[in-house]
Amino acid sequence: MNIPTRRKLVINFVLLSGGEAVSKIFAFIAFAYLARILGPDVYGDLEFALAATLFFNLAVEGGLGLLGAREIAKDKESVSKLTFHIIVMRCILAVGSFLLLMVFTVLCNKSPQEKQLVILYGLTLFGTPGLLQWVFQGFDRMHWVAISSVLRWSLFAGVVLLYVKDPTRAWVVPLAELGAVGCVVILNIGLFAHGFGKIWRHFDLPFAISLMRQAAPIGLTQVMWGLKIYLPTILLGLLIGGEQVGWFGSAHRIVLALHGFVWMYYFNLYPSISRCSQQTPEALQQLVEKSIQMNAWAAVFVGAAGTLFANDLINVVYGTQYAEAVIGFKVLIWLLSFALISGHYMYILIAYNKQWLELLSAVCGGIASIIINILLIPKYGFIGASLAVLCSETFIWSLNYYFVRREVIKIRFMTHLIKPLLAGAIMVALLKIMPSDNLWIMGSASLILYGLGLLILQPNIIGDLRLLIMGKQ
Repeated sequence: MNIPTRRKLVINFVLLSGGEAVSKIFAFIAFAYLARILGPDVYGDLEFALAATLFFNLAVEGGLGLLGAREIAKDKESVSKLTFHIIVMRCILAVGSFLLLMVFTVLCNKSPQEKQLVILYGLTLFGTPGLLQWVFQGFDRMHWVAISSVLRWSLFAGVVLLYVKDPTRAWVVPLAELGAVGCVVILNIGLFAHGFGKIWRHFDLPFAISLMRQAAPIGLTQVMWGLKIYLPTILLGLLIGGEQVGWFGSAHRIVLALHGFVWMYYFNLYPSISRCSQQTPEALQQLVEKSIQMNAWAAVFVGAAGTLFANDLINVVYGTQYAEAVIGFKVLIWLLSFALISGHYMYILIAYNKQWLELLSAVCGGIASIIINILLIPKYGFIGASLAVLCSETFIWSLNYYFVRREVIKIRFMTHLIKPLLAGAIMVALLKIMPSDNLWIMGSASLILYGLGLLILQPNIIGDLRLLIMGKQ
């Protein structure tokens, strides 16, 4: 990876991480407030409605965003034609997805309030075609992606905090989301018109069909990912309901918020991986293994610290009424650790036009998720749902690793995990014998201990970061 590419990668990551951090703070405040105001039961209804809508939203995405970003990264002159056709196809998918969501709402055995929330959230599906972050991704204009995210979640949080004062006003939440999405759509279309001209083009049916054919495996992969992430909430709502959905949803909400940073990292890395497909396999190996080496340290720390401080975190964010959520959070937090490593292999397969193999992995993982959830939820409730998420992620990761090794090149990860795991084990052992119970003292100690372990065991990683930031040899 040459110096200009490294420098751009780091600058884009800083921009995205800054925007994502601000966005997640707004979202975090909003949902923590909602959990306290609504209580576990009604908050569980909200999480059920949101999970159902987000699952159907993946069908609207249809894999077209990732495909469009990949094609723009390779050929920037294709932006206008790609954007117009992707918007049109997503509009068609939005209509179909909304109708399917309505059928689901009618058939499911839920209360009128829950069905109302699902229908109102379903209206947000029609905003997805106008979300053009994938265009800015293809051009490495990550500042517009960050601004769009901040705008969306700040507006959402503002409306929620102002107007949702008790459980009877839960219906305001999906309307706040709808308004926020609408504002981002207006911003995105305005930015596109300013930077690239008019969106409207002559509709080329063969070209649209070709795009759909290429995007289909990516889109189906995203739907399978949705099964892994959202199916546990949906099945909990259908099979058990009540407070268990709220407990699972509260823990899951924190993990999903943090997962946004993982997605943001790969969102930023993906164009670089796509460009490697035009180079030698060794260029990809150098880029991705350097990325895995750095992510491994974050992965181990997130899992270990999240497990250690789960009780304090849940209590601070949601209060004592969500104390049952702690054990679910201790399981779910490791999803982030796995994703920080496993995502590399998924994006490699997509970037190298082997999305059918990624789809195969996702389908197998989706089937595994369904089976495990059905087996575990009736007996273990939300804890079983948490375990199902982690098991399906592990299975998908194993398959993607195999396909990348067979079809592209061997990308190692175990060798990069040994030192972080050692540092993490030492950190946990020392924290266990510390006399203090103060969260801030213990949290600071964990950062210091793990940081010292990083400096001692792998001091070159600081030099790598300096090279990335300063752009020096």
